[in-house]
Order: sequence, then structure tokens, then C-alpha cells
Amino acid sequence: MRPLLAALVFGVMLQPLLAFASRPPSIHEFMLDNGLKLIVYEDHHAPLVHSHLWYRIGSNQEGPGQTGLSHALEHMLFNGSSKLCSGESDQILQHLGGSENATTLNDATLYFHTLPAHALGVSFEILADQMSTSHLSATQWGGEREVIKNERSESFENHPLRRALELPRRLALPASAAGNPVIGWRHDLDRLQIEDLKHWYGHWYAPNNAVLVVTGDVDAQQVKQLAERYFGPIARRPLPYSPAPLELPTPGERRITQYIPHQIPVLYMAFNVPSLKTQADPTIAPALELLSELLAGANSSLFKTRLAHQEGLVSGITVHYTAVSQGDELFSIRALPDLEKAGSMEAVKTRILALIDTLKTAPPRQQDLDRARVQITARRVFDQDELSNRALQLGKQEMAGLDWRSEQARLDTLKAITPLDVQRVVRTFLATDRLTTSYALPEEMPHE
Repeated sequence: MRPLLAALVFGVMLQPLLAFASRPPSIHEFMLDNGLKLIVYEDHHAPLVHSHLWYRIGSNQEGPGQTGLSHALEHMLFNGSSKLCSGESDQILQHLGGSENATTLNDATLYFHTLPAHALGVSFEILADQMSTSHLSATQWGGEREVIKNERSESFENHPLRRALELPRRLALPASAAGNPVIGWRHDLDRLQIEDLKHWYGHWYAPNNAVLVVTGDVDAQQVKQLAERYFGPIARRPLPYSPAPLELPTPGERRITQYIPHQIPVLYMAFNVPSLKTQADPTIAPALELLSELLAGANSSLFKTRLAHQEGLVSGITVHYTAVSQGDELFSIRALPDLEKAGSMEAVKTRILALIDTLKTAPPRQQDLDRARVQITARRVFDQDELSNRALQLGKQEMAGLDWRSEQARLDTLKAITPLDVQRVVRTFLATDRLTTSYALPEEMPHE
């Protein structure tokens, strides 16, 4: 009786969330003659606007010896163009009460502004000028290279957790550039030349390789007119071929042990899995999303209940899976083992695999699956309350080659996933011939 009651309660909770999440969005899409796609989401609650310019170029497209190239170019775009001196765009936007930033991802580079709605034209003028006339000075590249190398030192080499995960990711994704760090390997940064950046800029920074996403207190037709005014004169260009990063289906079990300067051991396990874009069946990625939540989402999840609360083998454990991606992905588990209780990293790994095997033998309970579904749906709904998050969501979908109109179908599929669907992905994808394991241990520990 209690499981039935729980299912009814979660069903009641899920319906309004799904209804809210699936309300028709006020989204408008336009295509300029030069190939620039414009997506506008109107929301008039506050007199602000978020202007996001996405380029379909990131670390996934970088060849051997060129890692970090997309991120380096992102840095250089703030160092002047035909209308702007170095750093001037930031000063202009701050004077208007706005801000700017940028980020490079595996499959995209993003430049984003937040500013009062009446100043959107200023944002477009800055972004269009950076797209078409950036200076890319050799003199400035020398200094910017050192800035990036310092960023790498602070963010990775001197950051124990990120350092612990960098090499395992390269090992886990052997068949594509997706395993390389977005910031680049240090030895590649040392040999990047300004000619490399100019070549990259000339090939990829074109309107027909970009998506402009605008959310906030705007009128869609007026935004289109502004986009045509500032971006319309920029000519489209032929684009290089850019295949999605696909991985070997079963590359075999891999393992690495690292000794690094930190006090807490880190266990990292990653399985090769498909994304929404590369899945062969529309239920795979949603089932993996639900599996991630079932294993380590809430405090009542399987891993946190058994490994942390009951057995005390770990002080913390998380599971991560990104469904929205251009290519294949990783289903990763990160744990902080208590070696006094566990005895060894291998013992914790064995226990994690044993808990995974329980889901291969018997599917998860319906009430647990419903709880995970509510948690995922609620997060999506609450994330969309922030206009900046809405812009990010729309842009990420475009960069992954997923139409934003498919969001409703994705929600419907998530709602329909059954315990057997989850069991199927566990049996298929959480297998040892898809597994990479990393043991990151304090360097003062004895080792061979």
C-alpha cells in the first residue's frame, strides 16, 4: 500500500511541473541572409536583456598540437578591433550598467552580454565588430599567452581535484579531441603562434557558423532589425568540415593511478555513453539522466544512502552526465573514499560496481524513478526562471545540433521512461569494457 501511495504522491507532484515546463515558449527564430541564426525569447518582467553570440567552434575541432586554440582566440577577441581598443568593450558596457564575459566549451565558444534593454544595439555593434575585424596582434598575443598559462596553473595544475580529472578524461575519450582540456596542454600553448589564431578566426568566425540568442525585455521584430543592421553586412564564408566527436563503442577497460599534492584521495570512474545527439534509441539519454539522479542525486539516492550514510566508505560521491552534447559523452562517478574504513581505492570501486550490478539484476523501484523524475523536472523549471539560463539552454541545444523545439518531445520521453528502460541502459552502457578508472592519491603515500 505504501509504494502505491508514494507513486500517487509523486505522480501528483510531477503533473504541474511537467505542465509548467512544457508551456509554449515565447520564442521567435529568424535566419539572416548571411546565415546567422537569431533566436529571441521575449520576457518583459524586468528591463534587462541577455545577448549571447555562440560560435560552432570549440576544443572538439582542434587537431594534434593545437589544443587550447579556441580558448586562446576567445581571449584575443577582447584585445581590439576596428571600432574598439583593447578592453574598451568592457568599459562601454559597464558605463551602460551592463557586463560582458566569454567562455569556451568542447563544442562552442560563447560571448555574452547583460545590459539594459534599450542598449541592445550597443551589444550587437560590439559583437559584430569582434566577429569581422578583430586585430589579433602578435605583440598582444605574447602577453595573452602568459595570462592563459597562468590561468591553466591556477585552474588545473594547482587545483588538486581538476588536476586529478584531466588525464583520466583524455584516457576515457581516446578516439576524438573531446578528451583534451579546453584550455589546452601547456606544451601546445607554448608553441601556438598568432598565425594559428588568425587562421582559426578566418575559418570559423563567420555569421553562418554562429547563433545569436537574445532573451529579455525586447520585441522580436525590433531585435531582428538590429541584427540585420549590425550583422547583416558581414559576408558568409565557406566552412571547414567538422564531424561530431564519436568514440569507440567498447574501447576496453582502462586504468590510471596518479600521485598528486593533495590530502584527499579521489576515485573517478567514467563509462563511455551516447548523448541525445548520438543515441540510437530516443530513450537512452533520458534513461541515463534518470539513472544519474537515482544513483547520486538526492541524499536518499542509492550511492549516498549506502556508501556514505550506511557504510561510511566515502565522504562524498557525485554522478555526472551531460545529455545535451554534439558527440558521445561520459557517465562519470566521482567519490572521496575514506581509506581508513574502506582499506583501499579498489575496495570502493568494487563496492560501487556491486551496487550498479544490483540494477542489472533488478530494475529500480517505480517510486524511486518517479522521485528522480520530479527532481530533474523541477530543476529544469527553476533554471528557466533565470533569463540567462534560458539563453544558455537555447544556445547549448543549438550547438549540440538539437532544435529547441524538441524540448517538449524530450520532456515527454523523460515522463515515459520505465524502470526497465533504466535497467536496459545500465546493462548496456555501465559495463567494464566501457570503463575508465582513475585513482588519484596523495603524493606522500607509498607507491611503486
